[in-house]
Amino acid sequence: MDLIFRKPEKKDLDALDKVMLVISDHSADRENMWRLVEKINQDPQKYLLAAFEKESGVLCGSLLGVVFEDICDTCQPILLVENVAVLPEYQGKGVGKRMFEEIEKWGKSMDCHYEILVSGNQRKGAHQFYHALGFEEVKGFKKYF
Repeated sequence: MDLIFRKPEKKDLDALDKVMLVISDHSADRENMWRLVEKINQDPQKYLLAAFEKESGVLCGSLLGVVFEDICDTCQPILLVENVAVLPEYQGKGVGKRMFEEIEKWGKSMDCHYEILVSGNQRKGAHQFYHALGFEEVKGFKKYF
């Protein structure tokens, strides 16, 4: 399957929200969503990657990469990946793998020396996929404000 990767535009919001519903229980407010997408798109240390099937133009997957500084050891930045989602009808067709290849290529261009992935505990099927990509499961802490 041929894919095109780019940052989402305002015309993509409905399709992006449909993808985000794979990992969320509620649709996003479009005005607020667009404000945040614009903010992310303007930040050189963030990449909201949208994957489009080349033939149909369908936005079939998305993820967010964020580069943040690390003051330990070599002081190279770290790539954080969050909000990984692929439409159910595109799962198992290489979309997720290609999205990770693309975001990792970007992370390396930003001099990141490793990658952290955030995923909810309930996403067991996704975790199998992440293990196949070489990720190791590590328990973390979360606190809501």
